[in-house]
This record gives sequence, C-alpha cells and structure tokens, in this order.
Amino acid sequence: MGWRKKIGTVLIDLNATGCAQVKDWLTVKYWGETYGATITRCDLAHDDYEGKLVTIAQGLNWVEQGLFHDGGRPPLPKLIDDLGTNKGKTLYIGSRQGVKYCRIYEKGKQLKDKESPWVRLEVEFKNGKRVIPWEILTNPSYYLAGAYPCTAFLSEFQERIKTVKKMAGLAYRNLVKQAKTQFGRLFDVMMRVEAGDYCAVIEQLIRSGTPKSLQAFDDYWYPELEVSS
Repeated sequence: MGWRKKIGTVLIDLNATGCAQVKDWLTVKYWGETYGATITRCDLAHDDYEGKLVTIAQGLNWVEQGLFHDGGRPPLPKLIDDLGTNKGKTLYIGSRQGVKYCRIYEKGKQLKDKESPWVRLEVEFKNGKRVIPWEILTNPSYYLAGAYPCTAFLSEFQERIKTVKKMAGLAYRNLVKQAKTQFGRLFDVMMRVEAGDYCAVIEQLIRSGTPKSLQAFDDYWYPELEVSS
C-alpha cells in the first residue's frame, strides 16, 4: 500500500511485511486525513486456506461468465500455468496500468508448500479516475466485496493475524527443510560422536536470535504458531 502527501514529494510505501506490523489502522486513517495525504494504491486480499471457494478454475469460470465486468471494456484475463510442477498457478484479470487489477494465485504453493490448497484473491486499487478513501484501511471488506460482481460473496475480510501466522508457519517449515537438506548428515554424524546426546549436539549448534527470513513474524511466534497446519 502506498500514499503520498498532496504537497511535497514524500511517498510512504508499506509492503505486506510492513502492513503486518501495523496494530491500529484507525490511527493510520486519522493520520492520513489530518495531513491531507492521498492513497495512491491499496491491495486487498481474501485468503481461502482450504481452496474451496476461491480457486484458479473458479476464477476462469468467473471470467467466462463475465463476472469481472463491471462496466466499460471487459478486463482481459491472463493465466500463468505451472504445467504440473506444483509451483503455483496465477490468474490475472485486467491491466496493471488500470485503476483495478485482480490476481488469483496459489499462495501456499508460491510459498513452496506443494501440497497446500491455500489460494489468495487479491485486488489492487489505484487512484486514477477515482479517489481511494481512507476508510479502505478500516473497512476493507466493503471495498473488496464490491470490487467485482464475483467478489460480492466476500463479505468478511480475513483475519490479518491468521494470515500472518499461516505465512510464518510455511516460512518456518521451509527453513527446517533447508536445514535438513544442507546439514542433516552433519547432524547424524554429531549424534554418533556425542553418543546420542541431543543436548550436546544442540549446545554446539544453537545461536540466539531469529533467522532474517523469520524476523518479520517475531510478534506472532509462540505459542500460537501454526507449524503443523
């Protein structure tokens, strides 16, 4: 999400990691309105963790039925197929240069979980011919549900905490897999050297702190991290 002050050249840009750290969007809304800032872009998303209501196939059905058409020229679709590699498919609807742009993509597979059914529907709003109101930060479900005829059923915005935990869990599992691939044999040798003493092995390997790729999730770790989900 990005916004710019009406006077001057200050641009504030928050990516998904930055947005996850915001505790009170109402305060951000008041700040923007007070200083006369303008939202230039805002991305809203709905996460279907089970992949039951929002899927690539369903998105293609919506395209065929004209349910992304809300006046004017129908938006053009574009499908990026992973060709069975399970790296994740993405369906784009519309133009990146337009004021509204939709993506439906296999988020879990994008995060390297090849068995994950997690699909995300994301709409990118820009302030071209229309002004993006600051209320979009505090009542995002209204704007996401009203984006297209096919999104009208998305009456509730997904809980941010749940989404962040899901991402944290996937990032954690990916690091564990990498550690096993790169150092698994070393751990096995160390266990033999230490006569099966796990504590002795851990004491030689452990370092304080959090890996860089997990630092964005520090506020969401213990004990709620959904490692097994």
